[in-house]
Formats: sequence, structure tokens, C-alpha cells
Amino acid sequence: MRPLARYILRTTLFYIALWFFALFANFLLPRIMPGEPMLRFIERLYLWGGAYGGGTGGSGVFVEKAEELLRFYVKQFALDRPPHEQFIPWLINFFQGRWGLSLAFYPEDSFSVVMRHLPNTLMLLVPSLIVSWIVGNYIGAYVAFKGGKLDKIALPILQFISRTPAYWLIIVLIYVFGVQLGVLPITGKPLYMTPSLTWEYIKAQLYHWILPMTTLTTISIGGWSIGMRAYVIYQLNSNYVRYSTSLGVSDKTIAKYVFRNAINPQLISFAIAFGALFSGNLLVEMVYGYPGMGAVLSRAIGQQDIFLMQAVFSFSATMLVLANYVADIMLGILDPRIRRGLAEVTR
Repeated sequence: MRPLARYILRTTLFYIALWFFALFANFLLPRIMPGEPMLRFIERLYLWGGAYGGGTGGSGVFVEKAEELLRFYVKQFALDRPPHEQFIPWLINFFQGRWGLSLAFYPEDSFSVVMRHLPNTLMLLVPSLIVSWIVGNYIGAYVAFKGGKLDKIALPILQFISRTPAYWLIIVLIYVFGVQLGVLPITGKPLYMTPSLTWEYIKAQLYHWILPMTTLTTISIGGWSIGMRAYVIYQLNSNYVRYSTSLGVSDKTIAKYVFRNAINPQLISFAIAFGALFSGNLLVEMVYGYPGMGAVLSRAIGQQDIFLMQAVFSFSATMLVLANYVADIMLGILDPRIRRGLAEVTR
């Protein structure tokens, strides 16, 4: 077997094992959290009206039937079995897209809740990631190539941007553009409209999307710029650049090869960051009231919806493991140093 094929096989087996471990952890952790999720679920059924009509008139009946209802739902959701006996059926159902009913969005199932909010998260985070990656890499490379005073001025600014707390930037943007200037809405969705595919709703959604998008993009640009600057400086100090300079190779040609070598780690980081998108950005979505995966996770935790929590965690872990797997495979294919190292190890 060729070294690269052996590397791909070994990496695949490792990530499959890692994925199963992540699924088991995501299945187990919500179930061992303190609290009584089924009891809270029954209380919400009563408050919603439930089978007993709610209100004061049905309170006595509800209290009398509470224990019976609790035993019924615990058995209905298979929570009366040991965790190891619950895991295999849950894993089979997970592969089939049956992730269990959501206690927070009852009677909707967890799969449909995740799929309904996933497009909102993708619409916010994918453009943010792409724009910040492109702009950040360009700024980092430009600053590193120019060096001198520009580098001394730009580096502290980029570090400040990358370390800016999201909540602080959110407050500043809301105060400036939402309160003082009044040109942008401070919420992440048009509350006064029913979701639809009409142009009016799409335009309103994009209008409310600007501030969350700006928040995430601004913070990310600093990190990508600092990373790209470091990689370019490392390449500029390498032997092949010094040798090329001594031969009189043009700066444009050197810059092309430096950028090509420096962008590889950023491509890997981009793949990993893309996998992390599916967990959403909890703080940004909560503050702006944006209806994405972060808001779903916040509601699931607040209402102890263990089925929705494990669905969101497992889906996010799946995407993250898959992104890291793709990144490792890309690294083995794109980086000649790894291919050379694999060949030397197998000799």
C-alpha cells in the first residue's frame, strides 16, 4: 500500500473512532445533567393547557395525575433504562434522522427543529467566514510583505480586533447604528412579519442580518490577518526566499510562491472553522435574537430539553469531526513535506 493511501486509511479509522466517542459523549452528558427534564416538560404541558385544560380548574386533577404522567413519559422516552441500553437504539435512530421529540418545541421532533433553524445559521456564518477569511488573509499578507512602519502600526490594531469581546462590539454597534443613528435594526429578525419567500420578507431579513454579520466578520478578520501575517513572515525568512533574492528573482515572483506556501495552513484552518459553524454563535444569536442554532441550543438548555441538546451537539460534533478529517486529508495531499515524511517513514 502506498504511503499516502496508508495515511488516508489510518486517518479515516481514527476519525471514525473519534466520531463514535463524540456521539456517545453527546448522548450521555445531557442525561447526567442535574435536574428533572421530564417533570419540567409535564409542568409546561399543564401551563400550555395540556390534556387537562390548564387553569385553576384542572390543577387538582393535574397534581393527582402528575406522578402517573411522569412514569408514563419516562417509559415512553426510554429513560427508565440504563444509558448503555439506550445508546444503541438512539444511535440507530440518529443515523435514520429520528432524533426524538423536542421537549422545548413539543410536539415537533428534534430533527425538524435543527433543520428549520440551520439555514438561518448558515446564512449568517458562512458569508461571515468567507468574507473574513478573504479579507483577513489579504490584509495579513499585505502587512507582512510591506513590513516596516505599516507592520508596527497594523499589528496592534489587528490584535485589538481579534481579542475584542463579542458582547462589547455588539453593544457598540447597537448603540451607534441602532440607537444614535437609527439606520439599522437592533434585532436579528423582522418580528413584525411572518416568515415567507416573498421579496418583502427577504429584504427585511437581510436588513436585520447586517449587524450580526458585521459583528462576526469584524472579530474574525483580526484572527485570520494575524495568522496569515505570521505564515508569510516565516516564509520570507526561509532559505529559498533568500536564495531567490540573491539570484535576482523579482519580488512579484517571490511573493507568488510565498503566498502559495503560506495559504496552505489557512486553508486547513478554514475547513476546521467551517465545521465549527454548525454550532452557531450562541452569544451573538442570543443578543440579537437571531433564530439560528445558537438560539435553539440556548432554549434547549434553559428548558432541559435533553433530546434537542444531544441532537444539536451530535450534529455539530459530526460536522466538526468531518471538517477536521477533510482538513487532515487535504494537508496530506497538499503539503509535500508530509508526503515526503510519509515516504521516509515507510522505507
